[in-house]
Amino acid sequence: MRVGILGSACDPPHKAHIKMAEVAQKELKLDRVIIIPTKVPPHKDLPLVPQGMRLKMAKLAVGGRKNWIVSDMELKRKGKSYTRDTIHDLKKFYPKDKIFWIVGSDAIVSMPWKWKGGWGILDLCKFVVFPRLGYSLKKVPKNILKKVIVLKPITRNLEEISSTKIRDMFKKKKSSLKYIDRKVYGFIKKYKLYMTQL
Repeated sequence: MRVGILGSACDPPHKAHIKMAEVAQKELKLDRVIIIPTKVPPHKDLPLVPQGMRLKMAKLAVGGRKNWIVSDMELKRKGKSYTRDTIHDLKKFYPKDKIFWIVGSDAIVSMPWKWKGGWGILDLCKFVVFPRLGYSLKKVPKNILKKVIVLKPITRNLEEISSTKIRDMFKKKKSSLKYIDRKVYGFIKKYKLYMTQL
């Protein structure tokens, strides 16, 4: 099989996450898409919402999409969530399958100093990169770009959004329905997430 992976803190998950995975699934003919909520991001602030709630939001965002699953594999693992470790675990689960790791261009641009293993991680599986506003791939050496698959940017209104901006919108009591699934929005409102903190 051809398996697409998208890792995210899911704090909260938004439409750009889903759109990236949908486009990758179509363009690369992926048989399965797996969303993996991160437990402890090594190069970001700790998630504001407990992992069980982030897992639930990820499942709501995925909805009933065929051959999509949400995995808690990183949430079960002790310590920080390193992509390199997750790829090694996935290879044990899917030894005969081809793994495609889906990221935004910000991940590739920052990979040398933020990712455990640096650009060497690109040799572990095939990385799929979506251009993201403010993170030009021109900053990445050509020999590195040859190792990845670069797809066209998703629509501009989604390209500009981030979980940080969505959290800020909830704090300021602005509607973020344009950027997140209605069920995720309802879940956040129900449990009053992000309302008093950023």
